[in-house]
Amino acid sequence: MLGGIDIGGTKVSVCRGDASGRVHAAERFATPEADPALVLDECVARLAHFGACNAIGVACPGPFLAAEGAFLDPPNMPRWHGFELVEQLRARVSVPVAAMNDANALALAEWQWGAGIGVDTMVFFTMSTGMGAGLVIDGKLWQGRRGFAGEVGHWRLADDGPLGFGKRGSVEGFLSGPGIVQAAEAEARICLHNGESTRLIDESLTAEIVCEAATSGDVAARRVTDACGRRLGQLMALLADLLEPELFVLGTIGTAHPDLFIPPALSVIEREALAHVREDLRVVPSALEARGDQSALAVAVRAISRSS
Repeated sequence: MLGGIDIGGTKVSVCRGDASGRVHAAERFATPEADPALVLDECVARLAHFGACNAIGVACPGPFLAAEGAFLDPPNMPRWHGFELVEQLRARVSVPVAAMNDANALALAEWQWGAGIGVDTMVFFTMSTGMGAGLVIDGKLWQGRRGFAGEVGHWRLADDGPLGFGKRGSVEGFLSGPGIVQAAEAEARICLHNGESTRLIDESLTAEIVCEAATSGDVAARRVTDACGRRLGQLMALLADLLEPELFVLGTIGTAHPDLFIPPALSVIEREALAHVREDLRVVPSALEARGDQSALAVAVRAISRSS
């Protein structure tokens, strides 16, 4: 059996599962501004409660130093800056341990057990609190020299726009949950000025509220999701020409609302990507049933393979 830890900006999930990606038990707990060492103590305690495991895998927000097993200034988790995760976890357990950033871990899980089965080259987009990409190229997870490959959230798509990853107009600004909220707040101000009715004015906004409003016919909300979807297509067109992938997979927000983001993205891909590159290129939501937990289990499988 394997143990998994999925670390997020506001909550952590711990699970017990197997090498086929099946989750047997899982628990979540909130971590607002919590001390990383105390969070790790809680994770280890909960894993012990599930029972013995042969290895532990950790999926965590990037940037993450793969070789050192340490966080490098994740933009949404300031208390974790510099935290030596792998060293700290090894001091608490006696089984093999491995960790990687969540985008890479999710790509690995999707490729092994989800929509990417049988695919040689694919890109997974997190589309959650942050926005990163996990790359599988020619049948191998590609992490780069120090584990930073796929940090597309830092790319600037426009001179101005929502703020993400320290840049206005960045991929993370347009395509993360907080970025979508920023875009919706800007749209709400325009609606107020023009006297246009919209849920974006009346709600304490979240990305989920924006997407639900767009789905239910709120015209202003749909303008926001269409604009974000076109930015997603802009990103995909660049990556398509660079990598010639067979598959793009959308994470959290894109999985929940594929009809909002995939059509405008495809329209941009059709216009911007090379014709022979976009042939047979698919854009799909994640097929994993428990993405965060399964991503951590995929890392645990690698921990075992590297220890043998």
